[in-house]
Amino acid sequence: MDRILKKAITTIVLPTILFGISGCAVTGNSSIDNEGDSRRVNNVMWNNQVDTDFRSLLAKKVDTNETRLVFIRKSDADPEQTSANISVNNRYQVSLHPGNYTAVNSCVGMNQLSAHATGFKDNNLLANKQDYQLDGGQTYFFYVDMDDSGKSTLEQITTASALPLLETKRYQAHQISRVVPNCVVPTTVIAPVPEVVPVLAEKVTIELEVLFETDKSVVQPEYYSKISEVANFMTQYPNTVVTIEGHTDSRASEQYNQALSQRRVDAVKEVLIAEFGIDPERLNAIGYGESQPRATNDTVAGRQLNRRVVAVVEERARP
Repeated sequence: MDRILKKAITTIVLPTILFGISGCAVTGNSSIDNEGDSRRVNNVMWNNQVDTDFRSLLAKKVDTNETRLVFIRKSDADPEQTSANISVNNRYQVSLHPGNYTAVNSCVGMNQLSAHATGFKDNNLLANKQDYQLDGGQTYFFYVDMDDSGKSTLEQITTASALPLLETKRYQAHQISRVVPNCVVPTTVIAPVPEVVPVLAEKVTIELEVLFETDKSVVQPEYYSKISEVANFMTQYPNTVVTIEGHTDSRASEQYNQALSQRRVDAVKEVLIAEFGIDPERLNAIGYGESQPRATNDTVAGRQLNRRVVAVVEERARP
């Protein structure tokens, strides 16, 4: 494994060193500039890290149904390609470089956290995962270190230990987090009286973090816990019905995307019935295909936002 990691790191680091000798290199028609914090390829520019007031960040209130996670990377001389892929519940947060930190909100309860060397090139977001039971409205700090072999260490530390470390760290700002809390927000309900069934006052939309393999409609067991949130909510409000809506990006034909989205919502519906005992009469499944995008389909990030499964919960009409 060490040889594999070192080979992967050498393959990436050597060109980086060669480019860095002059600070600016031109390959063909592409211009690359790696001066200081700034990075530029042709007309696209970004900053690897920025100076931030971490105290202002920590002063922001965390909602009671969420928890704040702060990951701090040890300052060392390791090359950038030994950066640590940080994930929260199998969702990518950032590839954390030495001397940087990152912060993200997640949902309360059990959280799977992982730090895994980028140099392994396996995109395994659950490698070395650790489980943490986290409370709402709180901030938790984790110290990240990587050794020469790519072995990662993820350690929870106290606030008192974290604050001096943050004094010397910079915020990593150039990557897009894929962590989406999607925490169910408490809903205002009509106050129940003894022996009166709770009533859902208004429609609730729950975005399910259920991912499918390409061109597949099989729900993997690892996503059952996400679907259980809908089942638990329906149990809490027994007179509700749910419409499971499926959406895709615009790749492939409109007809194909509609059929694929329908197969996927049918699969989620079947899990609610078979695994959680939900009455089929309380469930409806509609595949909308590419017809209702919520972002542009011209970018990778936009297409990812458009690929989604949503559960709409509402009170059943009374006779």
